[in-house]
Parts: sequence; structure tokens; C-alpha cells
Amino acid sequence: MSNEYGSRSSRHERRSSRWAKKDSDVVEAAANQAIKHLEETEDQTAERTSRQKLTHGKTLRIPLATYGLLTGLSILLALSFYAFPLWKPVATASQSQNLYSGFAMHHGLVPYNDFYGTGGSIFYLINWLGNTGGSTWLLWLFEIIALLISGILTYRLVSQQTRNHTASLTVSVFTLVIIAGLARGGDSPTLFALPFALWGAQFLSQYFQDSSTDRGFIRFGMAAAFALVISPVMSIFFILSALALVIYNISIRRIGHGFYQMLASILGVLLVGYSVAYYSLEAQTVYTSIEQSVLIPFTHFGPSGDLLVTLAKALVLTLIFGIVAGFVQGLVQLKKGGPARIWYVMLLIGIVGVTTIVVFAQTFDSSNLLAVLPFTVVFAGLSLKDSDQILLKYLQNRLFAPILAILFVIFTPISYHFMNRTIASEEQNVAQYIQANAKSYDRVYVVSDGKNINNLTKTISTLDNVPANYPVKFTQNYDLKVGKLTDKYVVLQAAQEVPASLKKVLDKDYKVSNYSGKYFQVYQKK
Repeated sequence: MSNEYGSRSSRHERRSSRWAKKDSDVVEAAANQAIKHLEETEDQTAERTSRQKLTHGKTLRIPLATYGLLTGLSILLALSFYAFPLWKPVATASQSQNLYSGFAMHHGLVPYNDFYGTGGSIFYLINWLGNTGGSTWLLWLFEIIALLISGILTYRLVSQQTRNHTASLTVSVFTLVIIAGLARGGDSPTLFALPFALWGAQFLSQYFQDSSTDRGFIRFGMAAAFALVISPVMSIFFILSALALVIYNISIRRIGHGFYQMLASILGVLLVGYSVAYYSLEAQTVYTSIEQSVLIPFTHFGPSGDLLVTLAKALVLTLIFGIVAGFVQGLVQLKKGGPARIWYVMLLIGIVGVTTIVVFAQTFDSSNLLAVLPFTVVFAGLSLKDSDQILLKYLQNRLFAPILAILFVIFTPISYHFMNRTIASEEQNVAQYIQANAKSYDRVYVVSDGKNINNLTKTISTLDNVPANYPVKFTQNYDLKVGKLTDKYVVLQAAQEVPASLKKVLDKDYKVSNYSGKYFQVYQKK
């Protein structure tokens, strides 16, 4: 019996040993599988990190010769800007007003309060800095830098999309031409805000290529805030892009990522916003800056001039500078958008929306069409992928309009100066008369389209002309102020409507000077 028990016990031990061995084999196999999985995961992570570094390197490494080419082209194109002191005396009406703003601020005037403004607070701060020393050389340098940075950011954006140097260089070069053409003289809010919007476009393009990281959204918010306080119309790009991010994160159920991105972006906005708010509080322009640069432009529509003429101008500019072509390219790229498809839809909406806002504003300013460029430039590089003849493909996509854009940049300033040469000549005559008879501290109020006479005489004005698209309360405020006018000279341009309140003051307190001219009449304080 003991032998039988011993035999059963031995069999039980052998069976248990086999089971233990099987269990050990299963555990060992599972462990090996886990180790293999971890190794594969580490390899994949390393590969992805390496790929991201390689992509980042390809995107950001720009040949030194390319930097030189973009810099030289930026300087050459900037020669058409009116901040270049040689051309400043013949600036267009809107450009002369912007150039005047920096000079006026150096003499104690405050934007939005002492003279009207359409740009953001930082735009006028740039003009103030640019007029340091009494000339606009520094402002011209700022314009070159803004132009150059825009070209570099465009190069990087297209490099991300195509990994092709020729495509990147082609798009960036023609983009510089487009910027110079639409800036219409250089000193415009959209030119200085454009680099921030292009950085935002590059950032989001990279994000939708690899959305594994949420880094950089504080800077995205800061860029949006800078765009807002320089050129409010440029901030539409960030608003629509942020909306695209929200929809994208909800669609792929990444609510946590979206919430973090929102908080980071808001933090970035606040970092800039509080600084600008402090500056505005010091200058007492918080409400007036918001009213004149945001509320009025975005709530008052309907061209004050001939609608057909405005539409004709807008059509020519949108065709020549590739806005229409950019929209068509965007439609083509929708089906290839992948994760970025929602963003592309928002970009297409932005092209239509911003163009409509600019065209149907009460005062049509073609430089505001620059706000459409960040929407269209995203599609410019995508259309050149896998193309052997990059330059020809780019020109064909835009119906060879870039060639017309080059001609536009060259000949538009020349034709403008030719058509307005007699008025420009008389402005200089008026300036010489005032300089010969006025003291350095005397003020001169000019009723004309622009501020060229003030810029030529280096004088400021107590009053500013109320823009035609401003509400009635501004005209009423003007009527109250004009009764206390103390400027030594008042210059009236022929064919300009003179307010009734100003006529009364001229009849009472001023006399016609001995200056005689065809386009201007000069009144002197009695």
C-alpha cells in the first residue's frame, strides 16, 4: 500500500512539475513578448523623434545664399516704400497720414485722441520709434525687416510642405512681390502684422503634420495678440484657425488636448494684452483705440464712393496678386487635406470673408488685402508637390499673374506720381511759403486728402479731418473743437468739402494770405 501511495505521489509530483514548467514557459513567453513590444515602442519613438528632428532640420535650414537673395530682394522692393526719405514728399494720401503719425507723436500728439487712426496701438508705436531723429530712415528699416521676415517664414512654410528648395524659394520670392504690391507704400498696419500671421500659418501647418505635441501654443496666442494690436483685420486668421483647432480636437476626441491648447493660447494673449493695455492706459487711448481700429471698421460697411469703381479695383488686385487663384488651389487641396482638412475649410472661409470685409468697407484700403495672404499662402506650396517644373507650375497655377504683379509694383508708383505731379509740385510750393513765414513752433491745419504739407513743413495740427465713414458724434465733436482753433495757418485744397463750422472760424479769425496757387488756398491767423 505504501508502494502504491508512493507511486501516486511520484506521478503527482511529475505532473505538477510539468504544469509548473508550462506555467514558466507561458510567463517567459509573455515576458519576452512584452520586452519585444517595449523595444519596438522605443524604436518607433526613437524613429519618430529622429523623423521629427530631420523634418525640423529640413524646414529650418535655409542656405546662406537664400538669406542673401531674400534680403537683397526685400531692400530692392522696399525702395518703392514712402518711408524711404527720397519718396516721402510724394506719398499717397493714406501713406502720408501714417507717416505723419510718428512725427506728430514726437511732438506730443496722441493717436486716436489728437488724430484719427485705423491701425492698432503698436502700429503707431512702431511709427513713433521709426521717426526717431526727425527722419523716417529707421521706419524704412523696420519695413525692410517686416518684409524680409515674411519672406523667410514663407520659405519655411513651403519647405515644410514640399521639402523642395526650388519650390520654397519660388513661392517666397513671389510672395515678397505680392506683399510689396499690396502694401501700397509700406507704412501700413497689415505689413507689420503679417510676419505674426505667417508664423501662425507655419506653426499650424507643422502641427497638423504631426499633432503629437502641444508645445508652442503660448507663442501662438502671443502672435495672435500682436496681430490684433497692430492690424485688427489680421487677427481674423487666428480666430478662424483657433475655431478649426477646436473642431479638430472634438472630432478626434482629444478634449484634454484642446482644453490645454485653449488655456495656453489665452495665456499668450494675456501676456501681450496686459502690456499693451498698460501702454494704452498711460496714453488714455483704451476705448478710443478699440473704437477706431476695431468697432468702426467692423460695423460700418458700404463704400462711400462709387461702388462699381471699388469693385473693379478689387477685382484687378485679387486677380493680379493671386487671391482668386489661392482660393481655387484651396478647393483642389481639400480632398488631400487629411487631418488639416478642417483647417483648410476655415482658410477658404477666411479668404472669402476677409476679402468681402475689405472690399465693402466704407473706405476701401487695398493694403488690407494683405490680411488675405496668410490664408492663401498655405495652399501655394501644396500645389507644387511632385512637380518637376516648379516655376512654370507656379505661374500656371496663378494664370501667369505674378508677372503682372511685378509690373504693378514697378509702374504703379510711377503712374501715380505722374498723374499727381502738379498737386505734388504745389504742395511743395505751399510748404516753402509756410516755412518762409512761420516759426518752428507754429501749427498748420491742412484740409486735404493727406498730410504731405505737414510732413514737408514739419508742423503739426491742432485738429484732424474727420473720416467720411465715422459716426456723426465725431463731426459734432469737431464742430466744438474748431471754434477754439489757434493754428497760425489753415490750408484748403480745392474740391475738398469745407465744414460749415470751419468756414465761420475762417471768416471770423483768419484772412487770406498772399499765397496764390491753383490747387491750394492759404489762410493766416489775424
